[in-house]
Amino acid sequence: MPPTPRKRKAPQSQPPRRTRSCSRLDFRCPADGAWYGARVTVQRGALRVMYEEFPEELDEWYDPAVLAASSARDVAALRARFRTASPPLDDARCRDVRPGAPLCVSCPLDGDLLKFYDAVLESVFPAAHGIVDGEERCPCRFTVRWTEGPRAGSMEEVGVERVCCVQSSPVQDPVLNEFLDGVTKLLGNGNRGATASQEIGAAAGAEGGVPADAPPGFQRKFGARA
Repeated sequence: MPPTPRKRKAPQSQPPRRTRSCSRLDFRCPADGAWYGARVTVQRGALRVMYEEFPEELDEWYDPAVLAASSARDVAALRARFRTASPPLDDARCRDVRPGAPLCVSCPLDGDLLKFYDAVLESVFPAAHGIVDGEERCPCRFTVRWTEGPRAGSMEEVGVERVCCVQSSPVQDPVLNEFLDGVTKLLGNGNRGATASQEIGAAAGAEGGVPADAPPGFQRKFGARA
């Protein structure tokens, strides 16, 4: 039986319910560079990134017209912010990881914050496993070198409960891939970019207003006025 999953971030008390897409992804937040669990959907023509266990007001919105008016590099950079979800390292499978393996490790910060940043496994200090309440528990220690975040470049020894395994498989989310592929086709085509911009503007309502049924955060990302 696998260990209790490690949470990707501190939960909010009684978070609001909402409809989410099927695929759970890792998303690297532009604000702090940390990785969070997220799901995506397309609403009013825009890509909506919904952070798990966080209020809807913190969702990220991406306007296809703005992306199409930028560059292929910007679209590629947005695509690189997504990856297949990184599962926690199972206590019983700690021997499967080898030095050089890419990891996503929890990083305790001030104010009881816990964020996940990428690191590389440098070495493993094995120890005899035990059984607690019928489950295998791993006391091994892992030396990691941070490659991202406030401790980038430094080394730290961590336990299995802080380690998630970065997956090499490509993102297979059809909603995300269709949106980004569509934006890529718009690149360099001014007429199509203008059409997309008009569609997004119409969705935001006349004279910059926000529709009554607009989801939380829509006006923040699109600059519409309430």
